Amino acid sequence: MAKNHIDLPLSNDPAVRLLPWIVGLMVYLATMTLAGGLLVAALAAEWSAGLTGTVTIHIVAADDTAAADLDAQVEQAVRLALKTPGVVSAEPMPQEKVAALLAPWLGATAGIADLPLPRIIDVGINEDETDVAALKSRVEAEIAGAGLDDHQLWRDRLVTFLRVMELIAIVMVMLIGITTVSVVVFATRSGLAVHSDAIEILHLVGAYDEYIAGQFQSQALALGLKGGAAGSVAGLISLLGLAFAASNLDSELLPFFLFQPWHWPILVSLPLAAALIVRQTAKRTVLRALRRML
Repeated sequence: MAKNHIDLPLSNDPAVRLLPWIVGLMVYLATMTLAGGLLVAALAAEWSAGLTGTVTIHIVAADDTAAADLDAQVEQAVRLALKTPGVVSAEPMPQEKVAALLAPWLGATAGIADLPLPRIIDVGINEDETDVAALKSRVEAEIAGAGLDDHQLWRDRLVTFLRVMELIAIVMVMLIGITTVSVVVFATRSGLAVHSDAIEILHLVGAYDEYIAGQFQSQALALGLKGGAAGSVAGLISLLGLAFAASNLDSELLPFFLFQPWHWPILVSLPLAAALIVRQTAKRTVLRALRRML
């Protein structure tokens, strides 16, 4: 018997005809979920790296503080920071940059330049050598209206939250895979029940279990590729649509779609992975069922 010869009319089974649609839906959901997980991971890495090794000194001026006095306080804070062990840099942030950071919330036409903006100093530190608590105490004690923001606690909480979201995405992808396997098992068992008489005849004429399973797995692979490709294309189109919509948003407020080049091969490989899962599930289901028939 030639292996490419089809002895069972599997394409006529109602459950089999639904398989591509179900696989396509599962691949679409997996594509969107995995894309969300990859984006969350990229955000966590970017925000963590951006806040690592930095603290911020802010100086809030009183209503009667002259600009020259405020400049002197900024210079004093810079000197104090640079004298601290482990501090590698201390640079005042230009007021134009502070205004630009506030513009997304206050609006570009809100007259930000007329507001009493705080003075901000970016301080680069070696986290292993700098006593941040001691630096904070000295800044607050020696400079009126000054404070120090340590981003460590906020960064840790944010990254923990993003990691939890990433874990949820992974669990959802796994559940989608389990659901796909369950559907394939049901469809395969349905096909076995429908063609039980034909399978018995094939056994009588000398067909091996592997040959019969091969027919089911070939059909499952073809249907899995068909449905998976459709679901993947729909998912990628949805992602591109979201990316286009996000391009109209302010990146300072929502740094959306930080896809890395290596993310796309993972997403594109999902239909092939789904087809292989469908193929192996069908093969194992048939072989297990045939052994029980003996």
